[in-house]
Amino acid sequence: MWGQFVPRIGEIQHLAGTRASYGVSDNMNESTGEFDYVAGCEVVRVDALPEGMVSVDFPQQTYAVFTTTLPKIGEAFQEIYQTWLPGSGYQRAPGPEFELYDEKWNSDDPYSEFYLYIPVTKAT
Repeated sequence: MWGQFVPRIGEIQHLAGTRASYGVSDNMNESTGEFDYVAGCEVVRVDALPEGMVSVDFPQQTYAVFTTTLPKIGEAFQEIYQTWLPGSGYQRAPGPEFELYDEKWNSDDPYSEFYLYIPVTKAT
């Protein structure tokens, strides 16, 4: 997906002034492990979308933020959901989770760090 998205970034209108990119995950099917995934970047507003692209809105909410690398992403999600979340006093909130690749991200370095944002709310 990223290989198709990155060359088309120039088609997107009203880009925010950052070099950040996002990998957005939502609609996880617990029984199959399948989910929706969208590669994107931040825009100031959405007027018209280039063909084949979609818009995703993020609800304003609390996120737990974790740092990882591509080779460690699977371990990071396992640590988050199996260890950190159960002992944190938080629970997973509805809504998309996302990867943030900021200006420090180097796509040529697999050990370049990026951030995982998991929506959370206080556990009841």
